[in-house]
Amino acid sequence: MSDQEKPSALVSVKPWIAAHPVGAFLLMLYPTEWIIFTPALLGKSGFGLLSVDIPFQVPLLFIVLVGAIGFVFLVTRIADGKAGTRALRRHYYHFRAGPQWYLAAVFGPPLVLFLAGLATHGTSVLGPIAANIAKSPTAFLLMLVINVVVVGVWEEGMWMAFVTDRLQKRVGPVWASLLVAPCFGFVHFPLFFIAYGLGPAHLTLSQFPLYAFILLIGFSAQVRVLVTWLYNSTGGSLPVAALFHQSMDLTASAAVLAAFYPWSDGNLLYIGFAVVAVVLIAATRGQLGYRAEQTLAPEASRVPAQKNTASP
Repeated sequence: MSDQEKPSALVSVKPWIAAHPVGAFLLMLYPTEWIIFTPALLGKSGFGLLSVDIPFQVPLLFIVLVGAIGFVFLVTRIADGKAGTRALRRHYYHFRAGPQWYLAAVFGPPLVLFLAGLATHGTSVLGPIAANIAKSPTAFLLMLVINVVVVGVWEEGMWMAFVTDRLQKRVGPVWASLLVAPCFGFVHFPLFFIAYGLGPAHLTLSQFPLYAFILLIGFSAQVRVLVTWLYNSTGGSLPVAALFHQSMDLTASAAVLAAFYPWSDGNLLYIGFAVVAVVLIAATRGQLGYRAEQTLAPEASRVPAQKNTASP
């Protein structure tokens, strides 16, 4: 291809990206993900072809940053222009939300697991929490803030502010959340081939179907519904959505489970989330706090105003 043909090829793909922004984003994200994950997959915890061991958290972080900062804003600029990128940026520093939403985001996941423990194990769940409550500021709250700044707000910028927000305008918030769930889960698919990525060690082939169901549907569906509800109810606050996501991850982490919930392996948390998600869908009649006017419609903002030539 000559140098003169290259610009025309780039120009020709832009209309397709503008017409299919979500599809274009996913086509950029997934191949890049596998490229970034290659060293970890080849390392000792993966296929063992390299003598080094690369923690899988490193490529996950790079994927989030490349996808959220690079691909999301690139596609938004092509599809929606400057107005679209300005509207998207506003969600990242939309802090104006009622204190009840911040409380729900931060303490909702540990509270759900606590209530689920009371229902299944009785008052015996109080002992570990009382014995370790002094560790909360360092073991939970400090790590929560760090994770939100480093990962959380960027990750939800991808899945909530970009993908789900676009889809819910077309199919509604519930269906948008359910459609995004397997897309969100699939980002973690390389972890199937890395020791301790999803399970206690390397997964066997017989374990793949169960873990695939859990990752793509059994875990992701209710989580996406809850994140959508918080995001919509706060007028599109990514900080609130990110706080909830990272609070969930920390609550289900090995360290927090061992200290505060030694009677649970974390699965009870997602069962509790499923119950809450069903209640919210019913209580909001499927709206999950969605208001059509909560986000700028960048496509409309790019259409020049038409003069009214009709006579009065």
